[in-house]
Amino acid sequence: MMSVQGQMRLDLQKIYSLRRIGEDEICTYTVMIPCVNRTERGAINVIDKTFDNFEENGYFDEIPNVNIQFYLLESGSKDLSYLAALKPYLDKYPNKIKLVLSKEPLDGPKNILRIFQIVNKYVYDPNHFIIWMDDDILICKNFLKNCDHWIREYMNYTLFGSLYSPYHSFDNNPNFFNCKKSYIRSYHGSCCTIFKPILAKYIIPLWFKTNMLRNVTEPDLRYRESIMKFFPHIQFFLVSYPSLVEHLNIGSAIYQHKQIKKGHHARIFMGIDKDPMWYRRPDELLEDNNNTEVKKNIKMEVIE
Repeated sequence: MMSVQGQMRLDLQKIYSLRRIGEDEICTYTVMIPCVNRTERGAINVIDKTFDNFEENGYFDEIPNVNIQFYLLESGSKDLSYLAALKPYLDKYPNKIKLVLSKEPLDGPKNILRIFQIVNKYVYDPNHFIIWMDDDILICKNFLKNCDHWIREYMNYTLFGSLYSPYHSFDNNPNFFNCKKSYIRSYHGSCCTIFKPILAKYIIPLWFKTNMLRNVTEPDLRYRESIMKFFPHIQFFLVSYPSLVEHLNIGSAIYQHKQIKKGHHARIFMGIDKDPMWYRRPDELLEDNNNTEVKKNIKMEVIE
């Protein structure tokens, strides 16, 4: 029987395969979005704005060699009427968007734990990635194309990644474009966290043992502390630069009734009306070098 350390080394080899995923290879993305009727917790529902933005900016598009599935993990709200705003999308994409209900009310940590319990059962596929997102976010134009490109380029070089960066980041490998590194200890904000399902086995065991996780309570911090506990020798993870995702900051601190725009946000956000065009080939971008529309698109929104 393989030791725990031996299994961990094997899993890390699968996570850090250190190769770019080719455009002709099929990638599978499972998007997990926990949601709740925020009015029951003294906050504001904005999931309709998030899904309208998803539709407008291409998250539900069909693109070559990409299989994508969305799961909405509802936390057992008493009143589900807030989901009526999503009915047009559930009807339009019945095979792409699935609603997962709970038979009992769940707080944030219990609901989000379901993500890791579900994905922990997946059969290993080196090109399968989980995208953990929030229900109060916005994305840039042509998000799926840019997200797919970034994952293929960089996700085999990091324990986990993020297309949302509210923390300090640093220059990385000079051959890595649109990508920086951040300290794992600075991670917070699960607006767009990407990982391989194999990582879930290291998140589940300590989820409720907060005394072993420096007594943190928020789900994103439980995730961070679990990773630091199992992988203390790994200090950095990769993040996109700029962020392709922004936090709406409306009712984000559900139980604390904070004002709008008082929560965390991306240090540099691409913007909802801008397309970074990372999926374009270098020769195509060179041809567009004098194109004013392209120049306009690459201007980023800096959040002060």
